[in-house]
Amino acid sequence: MSKAGTVTATSAIHLLEQYRDGTSFFWSSPQHTLLAQGERIHWSPLHAEDAIQSDPSDYADVTEHQHKEQIHLFIQRIQQLMDKAIQTGQPNPMVVGAIPFDPLDAAAELYVPETVQWAEPLPLEPRALIQKLPAAVGCEVVEAPAGAVYEQSVDNVLVDLNQGDLHKVVLSRTLEVTSQTSVDTHQLLRNLFRDNTHGYTFAVPMRSITQPKSTLTTNKQHKINQQFENKTSRTFIGASPELLVTRKGLKVRANPLAGSAARSEDPAEDRRRAEALLASAKDLHEHAVVIEAVAEALRPLCRHLSVPAEPSLVQTRTMWHLSTEIHGELADAATTSLELALALHPTPAICGTPVQAARAAIKQQEPFDRGLFTGMVGWCDSEGDGEWAVTIRCAEVEGTAVKLFAGAGIVAGSTAEAELAETAAKFRTMLLAMGLDSNVSSKKEE
Repeated sequence: MSKAGTVTATSAIHLLEQYRDGTSFFWSSPQHTLLAQGERIHWSPLHAEDAIQSDPSDYADVTEHQHKEQIHLFIQRIQQLMDKAIQTGQPNPMVVGAIPFDPLDAAAELYVPETVQWAEPLPLEPRALIQKLPAAVGCEVVEAPAGAVYEQSVDNVLVDLNQGDLHKVVLSRTLEVTSQTSVDTHQLLRNLFRDNTHGYTFAVPMRSITQPKSTLTTNKQHKINQQFENKTSRTFIGASPELLVTRKGLKVRANPLAGSAARSEDPAEDRRRAEALLASAKDLHEHAVVIEAVAEALRPLCRHLSVPAEPSLVQTRTMWHLSTEIHGELADAATTSLELALALHPTPAICGTPVQAARAAIKQQEPFDRGLFTGMVGWCDSEGDGEWAVTIRCAEVEGTAVKLFAGAGIVAGSTAEAELAETAAKFRTMLLAMGLDSNVSSKKEE
């Protein structure tokens, strides 16, 4: 892919090796690989203050109309980033980064980069030649919350589900990993890129929440702030299997995943689990709820929309997923990939349904702030094209500390034990990439 103001690199490996922890944005999809360096304009948390018209802590009281108004203002702020970049001499700016679970949260990590390089996707064979080395050593792992606490939260949600107010809630937990030495984020990215061949591998530099008193942070101002605020780099990194949405011209594609099963190293057992997932009434219902919500959000924006009647199976190294690939044609060429992504977010796959009630349940039951987890990561160019993936199978890395995230969808018929096991299986993507035993999550509890 070639765009004005960008460079087409020789290979995805070349981009991977140019990555620099704390300053680079890296993105790899089945279509291409992207490396963004430097910052022209950075998103400031003060952008979000004007957009928040109600108390975000009480999601149940936020009406759908209020939420849409707030998202519209959020999109306007992002357009300001593009406009400011054009004013400073960049003819074809692009916004890259990640948006949190709550899109109105001040923790959005978005910016217009100075330079962008592209490469074609890397075939499977060269990926296998990438040397896989441990990214962390001598690690201590703490479950937060502890497994028993998470199971109790699942049981609490099941009570609410039985009362009929909720249909689905996605509950998450974390692993807090401490390494004896600084985590090698670059090696972690190499390992994720090597082992996750069909998904969306990403690394996003995270900034301090303290920003100068202006709504747009220029590159010069940001460098001054870094001297005082960024003593160690922070990175949001992962390998998501789930495409939220991609737009190229008028063509739109979404690929929701819902309904999961852990893989087995035994081929016969692995196939049995896949077939069981595809026949599971509970998982098929959970998947259908997500597909209905995604299609409902896209229909007003598309002239044509194609939704398969039945899901298929997709696999990662650690999980099986029910998958449906939805294709559409935009009704309005002015609708950008970011607008599409925000129209879809959050899907029931990472939040629940009804959305506002599920948000309230998540806030009540989860003892931590999700931040960028279950948000979206990707890019949008000045023509509106772009790709956005759901931020799952991910972690925050800073110095010797790594915070891993995983969640599971709670519906009627769920059991606390099974949902706990599902989150443990989902942690394996990041644990294996770090070079840790995939069962390490059970070693110590908080």
